Order: sequence, then C-alpha cells, then structure tokens
Amino acid sequence: MKYMTMIFDLKKSRAIKNREAVQYKLIDTIKQANINFQAYLASKFIITLGDEWQGLLKYPCDYYSVIEFFHKNLDDINFYCGLGIGEITIHNFELTVNQLDGPSFYLARKAINIAKQNNYSMVLIQ
Repeated sequence: MKYMTMIFDLKKSRAIKNREAVQYKLIDTIKQANINFQAYLASKFIITLGDEWQGLLKYPCDYYSVIEFFHKNLDDINFYCGLGIGEITIHNFELTVNQLDGPSFYLARKAINIAKQNNYSMVLIQ
C-alpha cells in the first residue's frame, strides 16, 4: 500500500513578529485538520520540529484539499510543503507520525529540502 507523507514548515519563522500567536494558531489549525481529514489520515498531523509539522495520508486521496485547508487557515503565514509518495516500513499506527519510517518519509524529507533550497511552495516526489 502507498502512503503520502506531508511535511510543512513555516517560511522565515524566526522573523515572524507575533511568533507565539502564530504557533498557537498553527496548533489549533493542526487539531482541526486532524478532525476534518480523519478519513484520509493514516497518522495524525503533529508538530515535529519547531515550526515544522507532518502527517501521513492514505494514498490516493485528495491531498490538495489538505494543502488548501492549511493555506486558508494560515492565510497570513507562508510555508513550504514537501510531499512524498511511497511505501512505509513501520505499520504500527498507534505510534505518532514521527515514529514511523520508510520511503514515503525519505521522499517527503527530500521534497521539503528541495522546496526550501529553491524557495518553492510545494514539491512532490514519488
């Protein structure tokens, strides 16, 4: 079975003037995304590193609606998005997304790095 790992990271987060308010807004948005897209999720979205968050979706799915949701709810905040489509090697979904592993995650990490290096909003690798 294929999955889609989604990794998001705020652009220039250290320069955000109201950083604390933005972080709380991000937390609330992630909570709502986990409710709204429950049917798509293999593993819920969580904040993984500072201002980076990720989730694991069952693939295929309407992943673009997830991205649009984050854009709409974080409307004044820019972010990068790295998407990786592939297999996973750990299938214990009682674990959080940052405890899972496999090619889908490696591809998403590669995609987010490419997005950051080239200032692209989104990169998808499969």
